[in-house]
Amino acid sequence: MSTPLLSATLIVRDEERNLRECLGSVDGVADEVVIVDTGSTDGSIEIAGELGARVVSHPWRGDFSEARNVALEAARGEWILYLDADERLRPVDRGGVSGQLRGARETAFRILLHPFAGATPFFEYRLWRADPEIRFRGAIHEQVVDDIHRVAARDGRPVSDWGDLELDHLGYEGDQASKHRRNLPLLRRQLDADPNNIFNWNHLARVLIAVGDPAGAEQALEEAVALARVEGSPASHSSLAWGDLVRLRHDRGADVTSLLAEGKARWPENWLLVWIEGNILLDTGMLEEGAACFERLLAVDVAILPEQGVAYDGRLFGSFAYSSLGLALFRLGRYEEAAEAYAAASLLEPDCSEHAAKQALAEARARATP
Repeated sequence: MSTPLLSATLIVRDEERNLRECLGSVDGVADEVVIVDTGSTDGSIEIAGELGARVVSHPWRGDFSEARNVALEAARGEWILYLDADERLRPVDRGGVSGQLRGARETAFRILLHPFAGATPFFEYRLWRADPEIRFRGAIHEQVVDDIHRVAARDGRPVSDWGDLELDHLGYEGDQASKHRRNLPLLRRQLDADPNNIFNWNHLARVLIAVGDPAGAEQALEEAVALARVEGSPASHSSLAWGDLVRLRHDRGADVTSLLAEGKARWPENWLLVWIEGNILLDTGMLEEGAACFERLLAVDVAILPEQGVAYDGRLFGSFAYSSLGLALFRLGRYEEAAEAYAAASLLEPDCSEHAAKQALAEARARATP
């Protein structure tokens, strides 16, 4: 049997509703698909077999790395592409993929990931040469980054970005209650083992918000921000925790002026912080300054955003920014300009009747104003 060029690996558990689309998206691109099933009780195993995947059964022990590493051990390909059942590989030319991999000097490629519906993408480590020295680490938010770079240095090979390969992650759609219950103990355990992981502190905070513990969430975000303050160079994902702490404190009425200013100084082009700042300025009546924030967002070249290493809701640079700009202009009495902003928001988000209603109100005020 010839060695497959590309193996796609994923772990599943009761993923029947996702598997057909997921496997369909890699069909014709991957030479083999290896699935580790951690205890499905639905038709996942049957669907996987029907669609040509190779299934390995492995008990769930509360450790995503363990399950993913079982998949890596079973994969026979020269290259590994890993994905989740709730992810979809966007259509791509198989011949182009094969040609790129066969001629590659790289140890690994970072490919584009859209982490939620409507998100701008960022580059993520998802594709690398099969090597026993590259294995996942961490019970949750498992990573291979350190191993990839260690092997790349060992072999004198680069790690490159490949913008023609894109994944869409759909796992944040719908009810997340079961995921929160699963993730909470895993996050606590992982943070006990690695208390310096800012991303995990931020995720813990979001889970605690979802389960009704805002005080615990604020404490987790404070841990994340304290770690971010001593980073050698500000990491892009650290800005997410910073922004979440600003919003949480602002929502409970605290003064976040200095915290927001500190965050902006660390990440002057983090557009989530600009969005947060604009809305806080609107809340405090600083309308011109708030409008300037939304105009900055509308001027962003979204094509260069993947280089920032953080994903944004794409509407920040479109309908959200136009709608908030319209509100600032309306409160300033600049009704014609407000109507234009709401019209632009409505064009981008035609199913949102609120934009059209606000546009009509602004136009009526403009006609009534001498």
